[in-house]
Amino acid sequence: MATGSSGGRAQIVDDGSGAALGPADTRTVLDLIERHLKSPDAKVTVLRRSAGAIICGSVNVKNREGLYTGERGFVVDLATSFFGRVPDGPELMTFRPGEAYQAMERIRQIYFDRCLD
Repeated sequence: MATGSSGGRAQIVDDGSGAALGPADTRTVLDLIERHLKSPDAKVTVLRRSAGAIICGSVNVKNREGLYTGERGFVVDLATSFFGRVPDGPELMTFRPGEAYQAMERIRQIYFDRCLD
């Protein structure tokens, strides 16, 4: 089990898929998840390499009530330390077309292009 950099509860790769990435890349992915989602107890699954430095996976984080919300896809670009979790429908409907909406659409497009078989 990998521990989060905050020293708090542990982020884990639930299914062991991090072994295929190696410890350094797995640690980078977990650190980016903790930093961007502020979730030291995230459960990560189905980590896999895509083209170049792209890592795909799924993450399950807790909501304010302390309950896991369900797995959602994410994409990491190790070369640029980019992290993006695929937005769900309500998130997309929250924003009007503009910069925030375009950023979410970019994440969706990268995930669909690089992570879905």
